[in-house]
Amino acid sequence: MIREIEQKDLKEAVKLVNTVFNEFVAGDYSPEGQKTFSDYLEIKLGELSQDLDSGHKKMWGFYENEKIIGVIGTRDRFHISLMFVAKDHQKRKIATKLFTAVVDSLKVAENGKSFTMSVNSSPYAVKIYERLGFSVTDNEQIKNGIRFTPMEMIAK
Repeated sequence: MIREIEQKDLKEAVKLVNTVFNEFVAGDYSPEGQKTFSDYLEIKLGELSQDLDSGHKKMWGFYENEKIIGVIGTRDRFHISLMFVAKDHQKRKIATKLFTAVVDSLKVAENGKSFTMSVNSSPYAVKIYERLGFSVTDNEQIKNGIRFTPMEMIAK
């Protein structure tokens, strides 16, 4: 089941993100990038609580037996800020289902008008986002040690 992450589940969601990052993404980053991401999660845990309340950021979780096994987050409605699925649950279309839930909720909010979604994909996830309909919009970049490829897609 997919639902918006509530305050009570925030720590569990961030723990999942950190675990999956360390398993699949961290190896593509320099020590600086790994620290930047780790610091981001620590700092953001406090801020995220406020951001979720304000609507500036949203997070959805894929729950199985009340346990979070996948997470997707957005910033400013149309930018995917994170998407992670637990190792034992990958290749089950959970990321696709999470992404579809976000797009469907935005379609309702936008009264059916098309809109552009963006993401700064890790090297690990570029192919995943391409399967979701995203296209690369610029070359890979590095900022504070974080490697990413800017991507966009138009949702109709």
